[in-house]
Amino acid sequence: MAKRVFEEQVAAKPTPARGSLLRLCLAAWLIPGFGHLVLGRKWRALILFTSVISMFLLGLAMQGQFFSVQSGSYLQTLGFFGEMCVGVAMPAALFLGYSGGDPCFASADYGTAFLVAAGMLNVLTVLDAYDIALGRKP
Repeated sequence: MAKRVFEEQVAAKPTPARGSLLRLCLAAWLIPGFGHLVLGRKWRALILFTSVISMFLLGLAMQGQFFSVQSGSYLQTLGFFGEMCVGVAMPAALFLGYSGGDPCFASADYGTAFLVAAGMLNVLTVLDAYDIALGRKP
């Protein structure tokens, strides 16, 4: 019975156009939390933006290294795409002169893990904004 009521509620809501969903997901990827801001979830947007950017900045402070696509290793390539999922923060760090850290620094491995984790957290925020836009999540 509850499943049928849920299906009727979902069927009653119009689904957004694919183009608007794509723009929402792209905006949510570029700037963490921006998708939630567009959807009117201001506090959630602020919390997610602060969380993702804080993890990224902590990774930079611990002198984490950026992965490279040219290495030829699948794990290095996956790490690169994981870091790129943080959005515009990684290209901004490269533009501002961050060279990728010092591998001999004591916490560099943890910093690298923070950089990748920030990107993966941003992927979850994009998926969350997508689910909210579709009406799957309140």
